[in-house]
Amino acid sequence: MRHLLVALLALVPFAYLVRMCVLRVVDVPLWDEWQLALRLDHLYAGTLTFREFWDQHNEHRPMFPILILLAIARLTDWDVRWEIAANVVVGIGIFVVYCIHLRGAWRARGGVPLWLVPPLSGLVFSTVQWENWVWGWQLQIWLCALMALATSVLVAEGAGDRRRLAGAMACAIVATYSFASGLMVWVSQAPGVWLTAGARRRAHLAAWLGVGAVVYATYFYRFERPYQAPMRANFASVEAFRALVTYAFTYLGTPVGSYGTTASTVSGGVGVVLLVALVIRLRALRNDPAYLVPVLIALQALATASVSALGRAYMGVEQAMSSRYTTLSLPFWCAILFLATLWWRTAPTSGTWRWRTLRFVTAALVAGALTLSYARSARSGVYIVAARAEVIMYARRALLTGKSDALLLQLFPALDLLRERRATIMRLQLSVFRKAAQPSYPLPGPE
Repeated sequence: MRHLLVALLALVPFAYLVRMCVLRVVDVPLWDEWQLALRLDHLYAGTLTFREFWDQHNEHRPMFPILILLAIARLTDWDVRWEIAANVVVGIGIFVVYCIHLRGAWRARGGVPLWLVPPLSGLVFSTVQWENWVWGWQLQIWLCALMALATSVLVAEGAGDRRRLAGAMACAIVATYSFASGLMVWVSQAPGVWLTAGARRRAHLAAWLGVGAVVYATYFYRFERPYQAPMRANFASVEAFRALVTYAFTYLGTPVGSYGTTASTVSGGVGVVLLVALVIRLRALRNDPAYLVPVLIALQALATASVSALGRAYMGVEQAMSSRYTTLSLPFWCAILFLATLWWRTAPTSGTWRWRTLRFVTAALVAGALTLSYARSARSGVYIVAARAEVIMYARRALLTGKSDALLLQLFPALDLLRERRATIMRLQLSVFRKAAQPSYPLPGPE
């Protein structure tokens, strides 16, 4: 009965997410997705080259996501709803990896704390990540998040096993060539390789760093740095450094405080303090996967937040609150949840009733505050998606007719390029021009 109740509670956030996607996703390519149009033209013509997977997109090299998105487009005549389904599938994969970790790491500690599963589901399937859920191009972030998580689990479970180390390397490579934050996996997981490789730690750490160096070298081969302020500018003054730290805290705190900049910044600062306190309190368990997995997950989130702050703090704190970043910062809160549970399980049961009461009240207050804050953040995402869908539906009609520049600009910011790519997908009968999606009225030709 208890297992059934846990399963039903865990399904609630997932069902809420699926409902949002089904009702609010509009079948039309958006913004960066239009980069696929030229690749699809080459794919159908048989002239697609490796370089079209390898090329930069801003500072990213999303080779694996582009491969998946092209396969989906080829199989579905570019029905972007299948891209959204792929995002949800990867989200399910993230949740499954967390559950597998819980089942394995907590077996020796009296079994899995089942009450963890519903809040974990709430975090993984949170609609605060609305931009990544309803935009197919964001598969790159989902794939990076999944592979980074899998890397942490494989490393923590024993990098002394060559097969696990090879699996962790493979996952790290996919993460790197999905989204730029995957580059930090090689740095953030190195301590885990050292701690868990046992007698082979020197050789395995050298192998890890060696493969990472090769990946870095290939990633930055003929790399063109997008425009941004020099990183050293973050240390040019006290104000610039304060902006750097504020950006990093806001980046981490947005999943539970995205309804306000102050709330996000404070949430991030409180989260860092909680994490450090728990890591120090439980340091005696550093070789235990129940401790090491959340620590490695948190290190990756902290590394990503720090590098993002170095590159983008000059844009202002509001930029740190972008919904698309929350998929990379939510694992930070999952790590805190795991470590807090571990502390609760390992804390001495003896003591005065006042101490036990204080511990319970403190935990209840923190959990309640985070739950209310998180719920408010997730709800705001649903409202944004609903408003956005109304505009995109009209923009889709404009794409069909080729009229209304103002609406077409909602789909892509460069009008001339959009009209060229509209002509391409019309000729190939893809997306809104595929036979299954044709309207009952005749369509004008490409302009």
